Amino acid sequence: MAAQLTTWPGLEASRPSCGAGRGFSFRGDQILHLHTGGEADLRLSREFVERLDKVLAESGQVVTRPDDAWVTVRLDTDTAGALLISLTSLAIRAIDDTTHLQPCTWERTGRRTRLRARWA
Repeated sequence: MAAQLTTWPGLEASRPSCGAGRGFSFRGDQILHLHTGGEADLRLSREFVERLDKVLAESGQVVTRPDDAWVTVRLDTDTAGALLISLTSLAIRAIDDTTHLQPCTWERTGRRTRLRARWA
């Protein structure tokens, strides 16, 4: 998946601000962190997350949080990679929304705390 993403125009591999895993930036803004443990944090837009919250949550692969542009994608199924690629494409489109950029959820919360409630 990371190899495919590095071929996209304007998407650059970078060190994630949280320091965990591998990051990807578009136009200098980090939008994707591939973390250890089979998960990724992806920055969409708050409006997108609010609009599709129910669909994302029902996928069983995505964790959303109130008032947050970052979502966590579990990469533990055959289709999760395709979902992440599709959502990354949408994240690139959302980069024009220059609202306040929060750090990824890995940086703001403990990994176990973030996922235990939704994945248990």
